[in-house]
Amino acid sequence: MLQSVPQTLVSLPVEQVGSPEAGPQISLLAGSVMLLMFDVDTRVWSAGRLEPACGPALAPLAALRLQREDGGTRLLFAFRRPAQMQTLSLFAGRVGQSVEVALDPADDFSPLEPERLLAGLTPAAQVSLMTTFLESWPSIFRMRTSRRFVALLHRLVRASAPAEPPLVRAVARLDAATALIEGGLPMGCDAIGTLHCVSPDGMRRISGAPRYGAPGARGQRRFYLALETAGIGADTFIVLTGPNWFAVRRIEIPRDLASLTRWWRSLGKPDLVLREHAVALASSGAPAAQAAAIEMQLQCPLPSRALSGGADLPSADIDLALATDRGMLVGGWLRDPLGMVTGIDLLGGDAALPLAAVQHTFSGIVGKGDDATAVTGFCALVATDAAVPMLQPRFGVALKSGDRHVLVPPPQPVDVAERRSRALKAIPPQFLTGDAIARCLAPALAAIQGELMATQGAPRVVTLGARLKAPRVSIVVPLYRVLDFLRVQIGAFAADRFVREACEIIYVLDSPEQADGLEHLLRGLHLLYDLPFVLVVMARNAGFAAASNAGAREARGDVVAQVNSDVIPTAAGWLSPLLAALEGEEFGAVGPKLLFDDGSLQHAGMYFAPGPRGQWLNHHFHKGM
Repeated sequence: MLQSVPQTLVSLPVEQVGSPEAGPQISLLAGSVMLLMFDVDTRVWSAGRLEPACGPALAPLAALRLQREDGGTRLLFAFRRPAQMQTLSLFAGRVGQSVEVALDPADDFSPLEPERLLAGLTPAAQVSLMTTFLESWPSIFRMRTSRRFVALLHRLVRASAPAEPPLVRAVARLDAATALIEGGLPMGCDAIGTLHCVSPDGMRRISGAPRYGAPGARGQRRFYLALETAGIGADTFIVLTGPNWFAVRRIEIPRDLASLTRWWRSLGKPDLVLREHAVALASSGAPAAQAAAIEMQLQCPLPSRALSGGADLPSADIDLALATDRGMLVGGWLRDPLGMVTGIDLLGGDAALPLAAVQHTFSGIVGKGDDATAVTGFCALVATDAAVPMLQPRFGVALKSGDRHVLVPPPQPVDVAERRSRALKAIPPQFLTGDAIARCLAPALAAIQGELMATQGAPRVVTLGARLKAPRVSIVVPLYRVLDFLRVQIGAFAADRFVREACEIIYVLDSPEQADGLEHLLRGLHLLYDLPFVLVVMARNAGFAAASNAGAREARGDVVAQVNSDVIPTAAGWLSPLLAALEGEEFGAVGPKLLFDDGSLQHAGMYFAPGPRGQWLNHHFHKGM
């Protein structure tokens, strides 16, 4: 365990700043917070006490016991400034002995000098002092916004630092207010506990976990973090703390910071772990920073990597890696004729998440004709950081020999509709099982669909003709790509007097790229039949359910008739018996009998039952009869 970081600590002999037996000294930490400091020439093993000679106890009261290198002890007490003159009794370890301190709040107290606080302290005591001033006391006494305390803390940090503190540098702009910062950990340190930004004008804890690079040739690790740059000047320090150590860094922010993309291009040889860190840090920021993470990955794609082992050695490829808030949906294939592979892992920083425990396998073939080869396909949903949209994550094929081969998929789609389409094709239909759907596909598809709906813009509504003010029925027809039956369907609607007089017809287009052509067609049919229409154009393809709901929201009728685009009424009056069934309170939804074009039965009600492989499916009564 590390006990100190020598390059960040100071060593001031007690003799330089006064005798340790000079008696208690009182000064101001903040406008209403006082500090009593008392040096004892022996080791104090128990916490000292500070009590009023009479009256209620001091509250809040914070105490700190610090060991000196000469074997003595420095006691610090922080408390609220009393309203009137008071006598305090200080007990410092000697049984039955105390020191009386007369405190007049009207006195002018001498400034607290950081050198006096640090003088003669052991390295461990310096760490304790710094973490107390950074963390606990500012919270207990609400001093984070106190100018006096902040100025004192800044002087304390400066006094604790070497003459030339190591630099941390801003290397890229994440957004207008945030930069990507790179720095080095002290030698022998693996991780940072907390980070604080301290300037003459303010202090703040830096939120967000830093990311770490691999140790360099000398064993030092680099760290990366996203930092808000407001208020950072030449006198600003970054204080790193960890178990039994702290380190002070000076920060440097160039005036013309490179964009994330330009910075990555300037690095030359790509460091895949560093790329993951940069994307993760940017993705945790504001929308502009999240966009910068996507832009960098699209502008600077990585070469995809597969494993090709020929006839006998393992071969593998990853072609699907979709990040969702339920995990990463991974798909690919493996060929391992001699059983050399122990597993495939999703790599991220120093972590490796195995796919084996969550993957579903199936038979597959890669190549065509004489080059066709039998392989094992797989699909897995791996729990990952939902906030990181990695378009090309790393995977590792682990071999029994101990070697690991890195796989990198081609850039994954960003468009949500395309991501959904890719997810739907992750497992061939003939290999779908209830377990694969429940544990793998359904969570990922639900997350992607939720993302799509959250980013779905408002539909565009086009009215052709005068709408009925109070229609009895709203006929809602979702459309997607296939418009072959539209003319015939509208002709049947137009020939039905009840539809003309009591119904509104709403078409919902879920393929918005067809909007111009469909609007032109409907305008012509409106003029031909003198039949009004409402066209709802979805902002993007969102699926049948979303299109149906959009039509229902636009509907004005008492009843919504959900009609498929390939359904043609065989005669007028088809709505009347359906409406009659809804007159009472027994039924809330009804459906007609549907026939195929050869007159056989397509639909006359449904029931839910397990299929041949045990999955619960929708079944139609007497279908095909």
